[in-house]
Amino acid sequence: MNVGDAWIFRARDMAPSERVRVVADQREGRPPRVEVEFLDDQKAGTVKKVSPSRLCGPWSGVATFDALMANWARVSVHELDETEETAVYTVFERLVPRTIATVGMGYSRNCLGIHDMAALEATTGRPVAHFVDAVPSFRDNGTWWLPSEGAVLVAEAACRAAPVPILDCVTEEERQEREACKRGKRRKDLDGNSCASSSEWEYRLYLELGRPVYELLRQWCGHRAVSFYDRLGAAEAEIQRLDELIARAADAMRSNNLDSHARWLDDEHERDRVTPFTIRPTVDRPLSPDELPLQTVYRRRWWR
Repeated sequence: MNVGDAWIFRARDMAPSERVRVVADQREGRPPRVEVEFLDDQKAGTVKKVSPSRLCGPWSGVATFDALMANWARVSVHELDETEETAVYTVFERLVPRTIATVGMGYSRNCLGIHDMAALEATTGRPVAHFVDAVPSFRDNGTWWLPSEGAVLVAEAACRAAPVPILDCVTEEERQEREACKRGKRRKDLDGNSCASSSEWEYRLYLELGRPVYELLRQWCGHRAVSFYDRLGAAEAEIQRLDELIARAADAMRSNNLDSHARWLDDEHERDRVTPFTIRPTVDRPLSPDELPLQTVYRRRWWR
């Protein structure tokens, strides 16, 4: 950058390009500034100190730069909500390395940059053209740039291709949420001091922030993995085999006059049966003091 050169100035990333002339270079100051003079339209002759980051390149390349920013404007229309954003970053952190694709880089929030097309196809099981053709996109310096909807499509495809790491993560986090909703949790306040949160506050936080993300991740993973049907059939057959085995054992106890042991075995088998409702962590609402069950403890009179 030399004094007297014509440069591209943009007040914001998506603002129109304006032609300015560099009057003085003061980038060594704090904060760094460049004094420029506007050359066109109503601002002609106006001198202003601007941040160097607002100067986007020599004016000779304004056509190329405006075309690039027009592409960025096309992929910046849609924004993710907080739930979608958290779910997308969770998937990319665990399944998609940064060498393959990145989220949140560039001029658009939560946009997706695909750097290694072959590796992404191996990760998601789908060709890059499937994502590129589904949403507005453009290619710059060998990288495909997609809007936030493209990031959601890639995250969902990655979950379908490898659901186990995501489901394990969701299950572990829900176990931690369940403990926090029972006993509260130690957190840090704005000053960095440790403080205890109540179980009611943790449950409200789980309902507002945690559960929507977990349900969305489960939805992306699908109702079953590739071999889920086979595992389900094997599990049901094993349950039937164990039921018959325990029934024969209980009958053998009764035939040997061990009725109490047989009843205990039957009760234990039914009471502790593992079902789809017990295998998934359930986060319950903490009870208020008036909802706690009453426990009566009897003891002898102290004077006797």
